[in-house]
Amino acid sequence: MTQSFPLRRDRAAQHVDVPPGGEIVLRGKLVCSTDASVIDAATTTWPAGAPGGASVDSGGLVDFAQGGFHVTSRDPATHEVHAIATGDPAPACALAGVEAPCLPLRLLPLARARLQTAPELTSCLRGGITVEVPDAVIPPVAPAAVPYVQGAAVLVGLGALAAVGWAVRRRRARSPLGQLIGLANRTRAKLKAADPVVAAPLLPAVDAALGALKRRRVDAVSAEGKRVAEVLRRVEMRLDASALEARADREQQAADEMVREIESALEAVDEVGGARRGRA
Repeated sequence: MTQSFPLRRDRAAQHVDVPPGGEIVLRGKLVCSTDASVIDAATTTWPAGAPGGASVDSGGLVDFAQGGFHVTSRDPATHEVHAIATGDPAPACALAGVEAPCLPLRLLPLARARLQTAPELTSCLRGGITVEVPDAVIPPVAPAAVPYVQGAAVLVGLGALAAVGWAVRRRRARSPLGQLIGLANRTRAKLKAADPVVAAPLLPAVDAALGALKRRRVDAVSAEGKRVAEVLRRVEMRLDASALEARADREQQAADEMVREIESALEAVDEVGGARRGRA
């Protein structure tokens, strides 16, 4: 049974009760009223009027890696993000004083990108994000007519099944095939958020590779599997570099515009001062 709860923005980080290898799904978005940007758990969508024009950044509201999660897919159109708990150290959770894994918020980096403070950004956000934990096991309440021993046996059986399911998912996620599929999913998500001109020739190839991996047509530990992994890593690195360059260009343009505005204001002040001195 799926458990669902809202992602809180009044806490630095929020614990999620999921074992290593377990999946969570985040759905929803936040819209900033000051610049019309759209923020979901893993991406930021900038409108056409933003410096640099319409674009999608890979940084969203949550710092998954620092919270002990790995993003397996993200969709900036539907604002749906899938992630799995890695079991790795989660420094942001420790810093916030909550149990790992957790969902630490990136309010400060998002605010700095807008030349705002974190409280100013928080006040402009409208909307919400929901966290879902699929197949969460909820201990059943035995009917009053059922003996306590039988109820305990049912609970033990359910617990054992849940433990087996968690172990299987964890092994799959950490297996060579699971890691390769995760890399392909991650690359595909970045391509969908990238410049269409860049993504158009690459996305069909990545989709074909992902389909072949899921159908087990390629052995992840074979020479062919390693070649696929190397190509996917190269594509991911280029996409990350392109995203950073695009963001740097937008920030440079924004800074240039602000400098021009300040210089214009100073020139206006000088003109007013000169006119007053002339009258005197």
